[in-house]
Amino acid sequence: MILTPAILRQITETILEDPSAPVVLPEHAYGANGRVVVYVDRIPIDLHRHLHNIMIRPLGHHETMVDRSGVPGNVNPHLFLVIEGRKSPRTHCNKGHAYEGNEAPPNKRGYRCLTCLRALYRTPGAIPNAEKTHCPHGHPYTPENTRIEKSGRRRCRECERPKVRARMRKLRAQQKETP
Repeated sequence: MILTPAILRQITETILEDPSAPVVLPEHAYGANGRVVVYVDRIPIDLHRHLHNIMIRPLGHHETMVDRSGVPGNVNPHLFLVIEGRKSPRTHCNKGHAYEGNEAPPNKRGYRCLTCLRALYRTPGAIPNAEKTHCPHGHPYTPENTRIEKSGRRRCRECERPKVRARMRKLRAQQKETP
């Protein structure tokens, strides 16, 4: 979306009419991440930050914005919370763990839950997916139906049988063709 002076004036007038009301733009204005991408002098700018810089005050590079309105696609800067640094205003992570005393150092996306972070990095030697009892196609992992590779990965023999048969047919056909 190209931010023309007319579009910018229309957005700011809508915001100034009622600063407490969320302002949502047409769907085509939003990027894949849900943020509004506008071009000013051929430079992509986050509209949320741009409107905050124009209407309220310039933001520092270390400040981030969090939408408090609860309306997806809101661009009204009055309904955003400005945070110093990368600390989250939320009290719990997406999985429900409390942040109090459970904080990990922030990464480029922001605040992290230490409990969720530890779950990502299991102890060395642990077998990933060990708790699964069936293959993705629903066959049970039993000693008769499971082949274990050198790497420790389990393979379902039921799922491999058609692949092995097709490979063998192809090899036999190639052997018949060669004199």
